[in-house]
Amino acid sequence: MSAISHFQVYVQRENHVTNNTMLMLRHVYRTSPKSLETTLQALMEEDDIEIGPRFEQQVGEAHSIPDAVLSQKPLHVYLEAKHGNALYDDQLERHVRSIGEKKHTENSAFLIGLTVSRVSDEDLERWRMMALEYGVTFVATTYRELLDVLSSVCANSTGLQEVLDDYQSFIGGEGLMPDQHRKLVAMLCGQSWQENIEYGVYFEPANRNPKWTRAHFIGIYHRKSISHIGRIVASAVCRMQREELIVDGEEFGEFTDEHKERIAAAINAATYYQDLAAHPHRYYLVDNYSETEVRKVSSGGMMGHRYFDIAELAGCEQWNQDASSEDVASMIRGATYE
Repeated sequence: MSAISHFQVYVQRENHVTNNTMLMLRHVYRTSPKSLETTLQALMEEDDIEIGPRFEQQVGEAHSIPDAVLSQKPLHVYLEAKHGNALYDDQLERHVRSIGEKKHTENSAFLIGLTVSRVSDEDLERWRMMALEYGVTFVATTYRELLDVLSSVCANSTGLQEVLDDYQSFIGGEGLMPDQHRKLVAMLCGQSWQENIEYGVYFEPANRNPKWTRAHFIGIYHRKSISHIGRIVASAVCRMQREELIVDGEEFGEFTDEHKERIAAAINAATYYQDLAAHPHRYYLVDNYSETEVRKVSSGGMMGHRYFDIAELAGCEQWNQDASSEDVASMIRGATYE
């Protein structure tokens, strides 16, 4: 069985995306109000946003100077989350008109449009001007930009990082990150290196977050180098029972009989993992593993899986999202990373 997620999963409805995004922000706030403040400041490029009370002493008022004051600036952040890029004039105009009628304090009302891809400069300027007529600040951002900000603010909190991993998996599973096709996840590989390559699989315990939600390619990391790369074509949680492959859940792609045969063969070959057959594992199937070499040049090995932007590794600006494993292996061969 897969571990219970902090968020609703496998339901592709816009209101669940909104709900889970707000839950993620609430987790951040409960751990550190300052972290939520940093997140909103980064998303909205507003240094004046403050979360929580201010504690001040000897603040002069009109007729006296009280010893201390505890105050809190008003803040109202509204969110319009799209399962795509469908922000449009009529809906946004109705939103800002409704917000404006609430008579919020000046510079305290914000409307965030959250989309898969960046909005055009022309649309952004038009919506900003329209919102200002009602005393509202309009901000446009993407799920990728939101995740980048959250990754930074959650980096030093193990608990928050675990929640963020779940949220990233949810967002990726909903298809809300348009750059998955250019992402590579490098996976640690020790004893099973040969079997992974021979059968075109990679396996991990089923309770870990699925990697296909964030990356379309898997890299096999072995002896300080990503030695092979393959495009993920399917993913499923499986186990063996009385020499029969049991599929507990198909997660991604078209899972075929040929895939089942490859998984069973890999399990039977990996006899050094005593619990592999009986316990549920997630198996990633790739088209094929193509040989490459991307070396880690800093001291020590990788401590866990790691995501890379393939175009950045290859040092190129243009990217073909239908590139084959062979193409990608050739592009990144000779690259290095810290």
